[in-house]
Amino acid sequence: MAFFEDAFTLSAAEADLHHRMKLSTALRHMQDAASRHLNALGYPYEKLMEKRQVFLLSKVEVTFEGSPAPEQRVIAHTRPHPPKGAFFLRETYFSVEDHPLIFGKSAWILADYETHQVLRPSAFAWNYPFDQTDFDGSIARRRIPALENAAPLGVRPIRYSDLDGNRHVNNAIYGDILCDYLPSKLLTAYPIRQATLLYEHEAFLGDELFISGGPMGENVWYLAGHKNGERCFAAEVVLGE
Repeated sequence: MAFFEDAFTLSAAEADLHHRMKLSTALRHMQDAASRHLNALGYPYEKLMEKRQVFLLSKVEVTFEGSPAPEQRVIAHTRPHPPKGAFFLRETYFSVEDHPLIFGKSAWILADYETHQVLRPSAFAWNYPFDQTDFDGSIARRRIPALENAAPLGVRPIRYSDLDGNRHVNNAIYGDILCDYLPSKLLTAYPIRQATLLYEHEAFLGDELFISGGPMGENVWYLAGHKNGERCFAAEVVLGE
């Protein structure tokens, strides 16, 4: 199937000190494009609610081959691919003047809206069109092992502004959390080249995430957030042009 396209203008507030799209901005616009595509296909949030179903992001990989500059018009291109196991797969990229710059792969789960219990893809019993072209679906199998001797980096309280309509921390907020706890000397010297995020347990208003991390190699960092002994998220971030 053809890519669904959604246009937006990158604002100055959505760019970092390198004048590049923030990681959190990329995650937010990936989510928005997926949501608008579902709306266009006839599966808006309200229709999902009729069956008490919701899509939750489980894993995502974002690769920056470049970036739009503030005030440039950006096109988000997105399309779904057939599920692997419990995961619905989606491909997204951002382009400026027909030049692809940022690429995303994501794995989503279908869940009960109230309990957030994972549902099988077969529970999504509608005539939903999946793209059948070749796609690297390895994001569905992606794992990030805990880093031995990861150092404590701080405590991040969960505040009202972090939440979305599912009453948990929105996936894009974790992009800002990563940047706030990575070494500032690295981030000011190098932009993010690639970031992989695994969302493992939800965080809610009033929770505190204990952030830990450390280097995995040259300009490659591991970061994770725990609450009550459970890992809520894990990330691998590659820095550099």
